[in-house]
Amino acid sequence: MRGRVEDEPVTKPRRVAEALLQPANGSQRKAKQNQLSRALTREAETLVRKLNAAARDIVEAIDQDLPRDLEKRFTAGEGEVYTHNLLEDRGRRLPKLIERRYKSERLVRGRVDAYVRLFERLLDTFAETSQGDQLVDASLASESGKLYLLLAQASGRISPQ
Repeated sequence: MRGRVEDEPVTKPRRVAEALLQPANGSQRKAKQNQLSRALTREAETLVRKLNAAARDIVEAIDQDLPRDLEKRFTAGEGEVYTHNLLEDRGRRLPKLIERRYKSERLVRGRVDAYVRLFERLLDTFAETSQGDQLVDASLASESGKLYLLLAQASGRISPQ
């Protein structure tokens, strides 16, 4: 399965801030902060796109195929359509389904793990910013964050609260 999210090597989140935050005078400091902000924004946007693709991969692993209507919406630019589908259309069945299939199916396990890793990279990226706590909280409250919590609990990565 070439090109899938789970095929990407596992790497630690880039520490853009470390490279850019070195002692500087006022104008250099402001330029470095702007550069850092742009770099973190690009990294976060990339991770969100990858999360949307990972949600698509999870739907494909669960359903063995992609629903045509969802695929049309996804390719038309509605990135979170699969995340929404997993949370809304599957309701209360999803945690048990993921838990059961995570234990027994390598494909589902790989795709769930890929999503969880990507979301944790996004959290690490946001934690590096000056508004880190607020961005992390907002991320966890989003649909992608709700899916992350559901998948992380169903896979046993975090304990249910």
